[in-house]
Amino acid sequence: MLKNNFFQILLACLFTSIISCSNDEKEEEQKDAIAPSITCLDPINVNIEATANDAIVTYTTPEGTDNIAGAVTKQTTGLASGESFPIGTTTNTFVVTDAAGNTTSCNFDVIVARNAPSENKPYFIGDDPTPTGKKWTSVAELSDEFNTDIFDDSKWFRDPSQDQFGWYGREPALFQPDNVSVGDGSLNVTVKKLQTPITSNGRNWTHGGAILRSKTKAIPGYYYEARMKANETVMSSTFWIAFPQNCNSGPFRKLELDIQECVGRTHNGTDSWAKEWDNIYHSNAWRHARPCDINSSVQSPGKKDLEEKNHSRYFVYGCWWKSPTEILFYLDGEYVYTIKPSTDFDLEGHITMVMETYDWNPIEPENDLTATGTEEQRTTKYDWVRTWKLEDQ
Repeated sequence: MLKNNFFQILLACLFTSIISCSNDEKEEEQKDAIAPSITCLDPINVNIEATANDAIVTYTTPEGTDNIAGAVTKQTTGLASGESFPIGTTTNTFVVTDAAGNTTSCNFDVIVARNAPSENKPYFIGDDPTPTGKKWTSVAELSDEFNTDIFDDSKWFRDPSQDQFGWYGREPALFQPDNVSVGDGSLNVTVKKLQTPITSNGRNWTHGGAILRSKTKAIPGYYYEARMKANETVMSSTFWIAFPQNCNSGPFRKLELDIQECVGRTHNGTDSWAKEWDNIYHSNAWRHARPCDINSSVQSPGKKDLEEKNHSRYFVYGCWWKSPTEILFYLDGEYVYTIKPSTDFDLEGHITMVMETYDWNPIEPENDLTATGTEEQRTTKYDWVRTWKLEDQ
């Protein structure tokens, strides 16, 4: 009997201890329901040389805290302090976890951006194609920084009635000199819907665009580049070289060298082949059909699809018209592709910048940014145009 009582008492004690431990654990859990805390840094902005690709960035690594010792902090995205950060935005995320499994996170960005390209030479990143023993020298007559508030009429035509081409645009957008201005360090070309339509030479114009041409001729061997931000409308933003042609006196080849040709936006009415033209680097070497030359136009295109819209920022578009048979193209200082034209590009032309309408990407009456957009949305901006020639060192 005493033995049974002993075991009963022992079992009772054990049961009491288990309940007591369980209560203690519950109390402990309740005490540790407070989440840990962690604070991240403000964004870190780093500027590097225009030709560099990354930057070593050091920062104070965030450490979490908790009301109970034992919290652990780990980085889950981004790069650690002291590593090489690439061009662009790197998001760094840190998570602190306490002993009870409660978590808190924070993040901050490291933003690495290149400085503006040097004004002393063409913009090349990586392999520099400059021939040994040569150097690049600026061609002042074909270059413009647009740093004043006065348009330089000594360098550029902006009135199509004054250049030798006599091209006033493609309906419905008429080239108008008043849409061209210089200010805030850039050449600004603003497209618009006309308040009152214009009828001229049997054509109906409802919108305004613009065209600019260099007064000095562009020739083979030069390097041409422009830092440009496209407008956001269906109208074009371009940088190219146009060649005059007259079947009576020649030259008897009508050529066109497109360095960059794009639009600000495409829509459901855009032809299928041009759906990506609002995020594209597109170049072309054309030999156009003419009665005194060939019956069908021939093109030698090159293109690179981009992951961002052409109007999202300034891009640097470059072209080395290396020879009549070889033309190299660069985007933001990096080599992209080479075009070998179907015919020799050995003529003299004019740097040309055009904001026009296309029949394959027509203006939508119900969503016409040329009418409803802000001036910023409707404006193509050229930070600068630079031309270079090779000389002996």
